[in-house]
Amino acid sequence: MVKLYELAGKNGVIFSPYCWRIRMALSFKGVNFECEEVAFTDIKNISEGQFKTVPVISDNNNVINDSYDIALYLDEAYPDTPLLFPNEDAKQAFRFIEAWSNSLHSDIAQIAIFDIFKKLQDKDKAYFRKSREALFLMSLEDVQESKSAEATSSLLKKLLVLEKYLMRARFVGSLNPTYADFIIFGSLKWLLQTSESFNHHDLPEKAREWYTELSSRYNTPSS
Repeated sequence: MVKLYELAGKNGVIFSPYCWRIRMALSFKGVNFECEEVAFTDIKNISEGQFKTVPVISDNNNVINDSYDIALYLDEAYPDTPLLFPNEDAKQAFRFIEAWSNSLHSDIAQIAIFDIFKKLQDKDKAYFRKSREALFLMSLEDVQESKSAEATSSLLKKLLVLEKYLMRARFVGSLNPTYADFIIFGSLKWLLQTSESFNHHDLPEKAREWYTELSSRYNTPSS
């Protein structure tokens, strides 16, 4: 069985976009897996400290880090299950989807940075506040208060790309979900799992329908 190490806040809140990508990928492939919740400050304890980030999976003595590398591994290790990458070209093409989806993260951070902080395990809060305030050069409270409105507007403009595409296709992978869908889903799940002001009803119509269907298919709450 695959073990998935994923970032967790208080009360089992799973919020990392990269961890959600792999949780969805495993569910899509029908691979049996168990999750181990990890705090930011406990990542160093995984596999004798060889990784600085999650997700990490352990499978048949293979330990892999980085969500994209994990997805590639899953298709190689479990080729008789539905494929995350339908062909060789997709393995490279989906890197563009990843880059676009990751461009949403700066907006998401500004929308929900203090909300994220409030959902962390207590032992992570000092680390998170210090590291993020060094990045933003202001308090987490001030970041969210002063930047969330502009960041929300920016995010919704970027999501028009997805919205226009989904007017012609049911999934980003066209007829069926692929890893491209789970990349974007993970980014939006991060926002919707943490923000106290933005919910899935705020998504554009087609994007909301797409998000809700993926949530329903793979047994994940829609908010």
